[in-house]
Amino acid sequence: MGSQNSRIKDMIIKEKEAKIQVLSVNLERAKWIINYLEQENKQLTDKQAIMELQMIRVNRQGAKKTKIEMTSLEQEIENDREAWLERVNIHLEKLLEKANKEKRILCHMAYHYLTRNKICNARTKRLKAKLKRALRAKKEHDKLKILVEASLAQQST
Repeated sequence: MGSQNSRIKDMIIKEKEAKIQVLSVNLERAKWIINYLEQENKQLTDKQAIMELQMIRVNRQGAKKTKIEMTSLEQEIENDREAWLERVNIHLEKLLEKANKEKRILCHMAYHYLTRNKICNARTKRLKAKLKRALRAKKEHDKLKILVEASLAQQST
């Protein structure tokens, strides 16, 4: 009976430790995804700046080839640049909003898994303490049983 309880407790502890391991892995994944999204965010802002510079360069090269007056070319470039920048900004704001939403969800998940991990660790500690107490009680019971048997053996002889 006692060994069966011990096995059950061992199985429960192993299950809890497995759950803790899974939660730890999920936490690491969430941290990695948050880091990835932050890097992606930075890359998008860098790409926006590069695209803006490329557009200005293309417009200037086109002006040199066609030899249009600089004043009208500058006005045209400025108008095109502003329209292009506005479209790019709107698009990037949408991407940033989506990334931020995903980041908030991942942060929430990371917090959730941390909390569950702490709870599982506490449960594991409690179960180990119960198991330790049960093993001690069993040893004490076994000692008493041996003494009783010894005294009965002496009385019968």
